[in-house]
Amino acid sequence: MLHILEKEHGPRYLLDANGVDPFTQRPFSDMMKDAHSRKHDYYLARVQCKSTASDAKAPYYCYDARQLCKYVFEMVISTEGRQIRIKNFQDPINNEHINEISFFLLKYDSDTPLRAEYVGDHEKFLSNNSFRSRIFYQSGVAEELPVNFQFTPKEIPIINKRRFLSIIIMVIILLVVATLLFVFTEKGVMKPYQLHHSINGKHYI
Repeated sequence: MLHILEKEHGPRYLLDANGVDPFTQRPFSDMMKDAHSRKHDYYLARVQCKSTASDAKAPYYCYDARQLCKYVFEMVISTEGRQIRIKNFQDPINNEHINEISFFLLKYDSDTPLRAEYVGDHEKFLSNNSFRSRIFYQSGVAEELPVNFQFTPKEIPIINKRRFLSIIIMVIILLVVATLLFVFTEKGVMKPYQLHHSINGKHYI
């Protein structure tokens, strides 16, 4: 069985439903039946690659949309909040750079089950939360996509050389002052003691 994947002003692509999805290793027809049996629409992702700038025709590859999104996108959590970003924009089979990802919908109650409806591209996936939720069957995107935490550690202030030297000098000055105060205090205590000792010992001048 062949499914037609076509978008307006774009080339037509025929998908063999008996073909195997590289991620799940299951035939596309089985995954479509599973989704439709639960009254869910099934989403396909068509990847367009271009090896060189001179290629006349860019190759296409088809994947289960949910599995491909887990491979390509990630959720980044930082001090700025949560954001969906591209993690890896290389085709998983041949490692070629991806030019475009097109998403197609196979409705469970469609009157034309062999024709897939174009519903958006990778840019729409990045910007539209409702679109992402439909692809993941209304489950939380945070539960489906890999999460990347990017919190910048607080910078520890570095004491420059001049400031360090000034601190050392201040410490030395304080130590000297404290030592002098201690010496003067000790001398003040010793003089009355020596005078008292001389009187009791009857040493008079």
